[in-house]
Amino acid sequence: TLRWNHIFGQKLFLNTSLIVNEYDQNIAALQDNAFSEVVSGIKDVNGKLEFQYYPNPDHVILFGAHYLDHTFRSTGRTEAQSGTDPSPGIDKDAIPVKYFDEFALYINDEVRLGERFSANLGLRAPGFFSDEASYYKIEPRASVKMALDNNSSVKAAYTVMNQFLHLVPSSTASVPTEIWIPSTALTKPQLSTQYSLGYFRNFRDNELESSLEVYYKDMKNQVLFKEGNQLIETLDVDPLLTYGKGWSYGAELFLRKNRGKLTGWLSYTLSWTNQKFDELNFGRTFPFRYDRRHNLALVGTYQLSKRWSLSGTFVFSSGNVYTVPVGRIGVFHGGSLFEGNYFVYEERNNVRMNPYHRLDLSASHKREWALLGKKLVSEWVFSVYNSYSRLNPYFVYFEVEPRTGQPKAKQVSLLPIIPSITYNFKF
Repeated sequence: TLRWNHIFGQKLFLNTSLIVNEYDQNIAALQDNAFSEVVSGIKDVNGKLEFQYYPNPDHVILFGAHYLDHTFRSTGRTEAQSGTDPSPGIDKDAIPVKYFDEFALYINDEVRLGERFSANLGLRAPGFFSDEASYYKIEPRASVKMALDNNSSVKAAYTVMNQFLHLVPSSTASVPTEIWIPSTALTKPQLSTQYSLGYFRNFRDNELESSLEVYYKDMKNQVLFKEGNQLIETLDVDPLLTYGKGWSYGAELFLRKNRGKLTGWLSYTLSWTNQKFDELNFGRTFPFRYDRRHNLALVGTYQLSKRWSLSGTFVFSSGNVYTVPVGRIGVFHGGSLFEGNYFVYEERNNVRMNPYHRLDLSASHKREWALLGKKLVSEWVFSVYNSYSRLNPYFVYFEVEPRTGQPKAKQVSLLPIIPSITYNFKF
């Protein structure tokens, strides 16, 4: 990341940034004599230019542009595996590469209208273009806030967003995998429209902050693989995809303590997220893969002394949903039962995994001193990730029990208790 800022005067500022990031994923699994592998990667070069203009203390206008250059590749395969010799992996250098670009112009106007009202009005004009397709969109957004008294306020917001890059889960891989797919002439950009309404209140001279917000989001042009399809070694994935819609709604509660020896915050979200595709689940509504009914986070820090502090983070969320077969069909071949397992499925995402919860603990020792007129800070952090070593589910797969011949769900977990020591030095 490279950043450069410039001050033109008391009312105009410029912020620029150049960011390069790259993500690669390679997951392989062997199960029931079938070898599956998915390779996916994306590299982004992001340039951003933003101006901040302050006509007066109660008014700020943000405007600018950003440009993203994407380099994208994804492929996968599933094939029969016999014996114990591993199947040769996918040659990453042989994967075809796609290039596409995004840009956006935007303006955002934040203004205070008297002592009780404030508004935030914005307009964003994003675009996408590649060798296959180009799209140009308009995204309005607005929020209005009204102070009820010195300690409480209400806020209403409306936001429209487009997404040109799709993250699609592979439905037949042995492990949960997701691949990046860009928009094409057939695969339209995802469109979401969100409405929210919130109530905010502070207590004890702003020592305590609280808020309660409700929201509804409508999503169009959702993308999933058709039943039984998966990513194969081709860039033409459009024939394998199906398109639908989704919607999400819920409520968010937030509490924060800002002062005192004990500080921290608590957040809780109750939400529902569903999807509907004509070609999936018999056209019936089903929960989104990452639909989580409950999501709780509790973070606290206690200042023992000037140098020592203790911190803890507890998170809890409902498990992801997944699809459980309702039966198994035995296929006879040559007078004997074929080794393969043919499961029968009905409802999509019909069972929820076990809840995810974890407690992280840490103790830090910070020391400050001056050297040659400069402030130096050193800090030791002793931490324990997943302190009670909860075996949270990463994914669930099915195996046929040899004794009963019935399919049985088995859970795979990652990351048990992990202690660590970190040293930071700032000058």
